[in-house]
Amino acid sequence: MTGEKLASLVDRDPMLGGDEKETTLTMCGQDKHFSIYSAKPTVIKSLLKHDHFEIEWARVIDGDSGKRIKERSKLLDISGDIVAVEGKMPIGTLTVKSKPRANDHQSSIVNSETIDSSVFD
Repeated sequence: MTGEKLASLVDRDPMLGGDEKETTLTMCGQDKHFSIYSAKPTVIKSLLKHDHFEIEWARVIDGDSGKRIKERSKLLDISGDIVAVEGKMPIGTLTVKSKPRANDHQSSIVNSETIDSSVFD
């Protein structure tokens, strides 16, 4: 299932205001992966397109009802919009740069460019 198809199912959560749409990163001790959660549509789209993003769950809203889908393969069969995701990625995909990017757009924090997966072995 391509990330492009899943990204087309992403929309904003109508229950959240702009300041409530969070993105968080968490990593502990000697973990080889970090957890990432986002309710920001532009970040969600980039995560779903990323080769190394392993989805743990997605929040899907259809009208007034919402549910969590825990399998990526079931997301294309949903009716409704993906409004939040949580998953994990290898620590090797995370970089804190010494200089800021040219823009401060949150959507630019995830780069979905293909990386040789052997660097994570």
